[in-house]
This record gives sequence, structure tokens and C-alpha cells, in this order.
Amino acid sequence: MKNSEDWKGAAKKQQNKIEAWRLSYLSVEELLCLQLLGYFPKQLYEDMESERYSLKETASMSIRELDKAKRILDRQTKAGVITIPYHEEAYPHHFRNLCQDAPLLVHVLGNKDLLNREDNVAIIGARAADKDGLDMAYGLAKQMGEQGHIVISGLALGCDTAAHRGCLDAGGQTIAVVASGLDITHPRVNKSLQDEIVAKGGAILSEHPFGVKANPTRLVARCRMQVVLTQSVIVAQCPIISGTMYAVRFAQEYCGDKFGLRRQIYAVEYGTMDELNSGNKFLLDCQLALPIKPRQRTELDGFDCLVVN
Repeated sequence: MKNSEDWKGAAKKQQNKIEAWRLSYLSVEELLCLQLLGYFPKQLYEDMESERYSLKETASMSIRELDKAKRILDRQTKAGVITIPYHEEAYPHHFRNLCQDAPLLVHVLGNKDLLNREDNVAIIGARAADKDGLDMAYGLAKQMGEQGHIVISGLALGCDTAAHRGCLDAGGQTIAVVASGLDITHPRVNKSLQDEIVAKGGAILSEHPFGVKANPTRLVARCRMQVVLTQSVIVAQCPIISGTMYAVRFAQEYCGDKFGLRRQIYAVEYGTMDELNSGNKFLLDCQLALPIKPRQRTELDGFDCLVVN
């Protein structure tokens, strides 16, 4: 550059270009409006580059849905919920590994900074777990909490509840990934647990806005968000036919060089096989998971991968 004025002019031009580029993205209100109109994230990702301005026009002309989106977001803001669109820097970088299956918007109640932590472990399992399964979920999560790591689970009854509780009792922070809007607690009996998670520095995370209720499809879909947040997934206890096995399938699917991660799957190995832990036995017998035995110690290594001692 000949002088500082030339440099300032070039810098200003570049800044204007970046700002114009960012403004061309759909706003939070527009994205939610399109979702209310029935657009799926995959559709929007496919059309985003070529049809961005057309999509913005569709949102602007859908006055009723756009107004509803603004009202929902206003309610969420007043309730302390932060909504993060896919194009912002604060968007959880782990979710980008989901490619076109990534949520366009994530809604967070609590500590959003946890979503970009690397030292975390997902501990999941069946709702109808027995004492052995609950004890394993609780104990493993407590070990992680004592070490200052993040425990990820789904706020469901059974193993999920035990995992969140074990981490909290150790003074740790935990993330609950849920399948409803954050104005709804599913199941209702875990409302006090949800409040405690947030109060103790954890986070509740959803891809759904206020007013959306959990259903079987959404409960399955949230499994992909649980497992992609971590490099290590532990199955505490589950039958061979269970929602937990969907999470295992997602952990296998979103793995490898394409996604930048080699995700580890662990399953607790029980001495006696029964229906409640038949999923664990299947995973171990088919060498789809690595074993963790009761009373073994777990920790994360320097690469934030689980190590069993």
C-alpha cells in the first residue's frame, strides 16, 4: 500500500464485504419462520447457497409465521434461552460434523460455553434400568464430574437421570440434550433436576423452539446431537431393542475421517446376561463396543478420549 489511507480504504472495503456476506444469511427469525412453514434443515442447507434470497423473500412474505417466530424468540429471550444460528461463531462446532443433518438453530438454557468443550463423555442407557445399570451410570458420571469433565445425557428417566445426578453430586457440570422446546420438561418429574443442572453451571440443549413437545421421532433425532458432542459414548445398560441403540447407530454413522472424529463406543460388561443388558451383550459380542467392567476406573487422556483402567 502507498500510504495508510490506502490501507484504511482497503480494510474498510473488506469489512463492508464481510458484513454484506453475513447479512445475506437468514436471520434467526427468518430461519425459525421457515421451520414453522415446514422446511426441514436438510432442505434449507441444500437451498441455502443458490436460493438464499428467495428464502428470505419467502420468510418476509409469510407474515403470520414470521410474527409467530418473533414472539417465540421474545419469550425465549425473557426466559434466559439463547438461540444460536448455524452461521454464528458461537454455534457448537461439534454439530458441524452432522453436515446437512445439523440443526439450523440450537436453543440453550444455561452455560452455552460447555457446548464447545472437548473433554466430555456421553453416558446413556435405558429408562427401565435396574439397580446395577443405575449404579453404573451414576458411578461413571461421578468419576467424570470429579475429574472436572462434562457429562452428556438426555434427561430421561433411568440411566440418563442417574448420569446427570452422579455428575452433579461430584460438583461437576452436565449437558442435557432434550427433544422438546425448553419451556417443556420431558419427563415432567425431572423439572427439579433440569433446574439444578442449570443452577450448577450446566446446560439444557434443544433443536426445538418453545411449544414443541417430545415425540418418538424427536427423541430418536436428539440422539445424534448427544453423540456428536463427544468422542466417547458409554452405554450403561440397555435392552437390545431400545432407544439407546439408535444413539449407538448415530455414533457409528457420524464417525471417521469425513467427520474429523473416530468416536469410541463403550458398553458396561455385566457378569450375568438378562433382558435389561442384552443390548450391552450384543454390542460387546459383535465387537461394536469396548468393555467397561464394574469397579474399573475411567478417565480422559490428553486427547480427550476415554481410558479404562
